[in-house]
Amino acid sequence: MQAKGIEELRASIVESAAFLRDRVGEVHDWNDVKLLTVRVDHLQRWYRPGLVCIGDAAHAMSPVGGVGVNLAIQDAVAAANILAKPLRDGVIRTSHLAKIQRRREFPARFTQRVQSVIRRQISGDPNHSGSRRLPWPVRLLESTTLPRRIRTRFVSIGIRPEHVKTPDVFKVSSFERQFSTVVPAGQEEK
Repeated sequence: MQAKGIEELRASIVESAAFLRDRVGEVHDWNDVKLLTVRVDHLQRWYRPGLVCIGDAAHAMSPVGGVGVNLAIQDAVAAANILAKPLRDGVIRTSHLAKIQRRREFPARFTQRVQSVIRRQISGDPNHSGSRRLPWPVRLLESTTLPRRIRTRFVSIGIRPEHVKTPDVFKVSSFERQFSTVVPAGQEEK
């Protein structure tokens, strides 16, 4: 790209994102351009005795879709759910850490594959027969209400959502007893 010159870069920006036409003049020379190297990767094994990697430490995501933080939070919720009791009991085993990877590896890899397909089609990767046009599944998701809901769910929640599981031991039984009976105003005990 640098061999083609800064004007070629400006033209390609406008071609890809026409709404930036009035802004590309702000790119005066190559010092105004920063290269973001995107590496989609994952560890083969996310854990060792006493250590578990989650989020980008376990599976680096592409910025496509902005879902990396969602996966990282879901990894943390899964880890908390899996480790809460063993931590409370003081008995953490490597098998508990392996269970986190088994639970979260598929959603991470699936998301990386989807991101990879979209990235190749958008960038016009020579190893892919697609063009700069958005992939047909993305165009379909843009066109109707039902698929848009599915897209929003995929981006925001993912394919395996995690929910915090609160152990029963955290419930305060004396609090529940204290407020289980509502006493009308003026009839309080003296």
